[in-house]
Amino acid sequence: MLTDAFHDCDTEIDISYWTDGKLFNLRMLQVKTKLQEVTVHDLLFADDCSLNAKSDSDIQWSMDHFSSACDNFGFIINTKKTEVMHQPAPGKPYIEPTTIVNGQTLQEVDKFTYLSSALSHAVCIKDETNARIAKASMASGRLCPNVWECRGISQQTKLKVYKAIMLPILMYACET
Repeated sequence: MLTDAFHDCDTEIDISYWTDGKLFNLRMLQVKTKLQEVTVHDLLFADDCSLNAKSDSDIQWSMDHFSSACDNFGFIINTKKTEVMHQPAPGKPYIEPTTIVNGQTLQEVDKFTYLSSALSHAVCIKDETNARIAKASMASGRLCPNVWECRGISQQTKLKVYKAIMLPILMYACET
């Protein structure tokens, strides 16, 4: 369906990446050898779709094409569940987008959760980090009387519980 919607698409997000394991070496992105580029205009997972665009007019164009493709395949976009979020580039002002689908204005949000990750229009990892720490803190609180404060459980066993339960909560879906 998305191939049908975006077959003539020229508004995408270009991503440059380096695959030698030096993720945070930004100088390597300036070197053109071994630099790979990919163009992205949508992110898909099960029944979720995230459309990416560089401007407000581009996101409206993408939504128009997406809506048209949905009509072609007999799908209906639930405008009550569909949200729009603008993430400006660093140093650029935040502009609230107005996106319309089938005559209805889509809800503008400051943040939302996609694949268990918290995304915000501020383009910072603070919200995601705080959400993960809160989840781990809740799990730790539930384990407190039965595991952490129990004198009959060895330190080694408590460490195994920490590695088996706490670390996966903190690191869920992290790439690094």
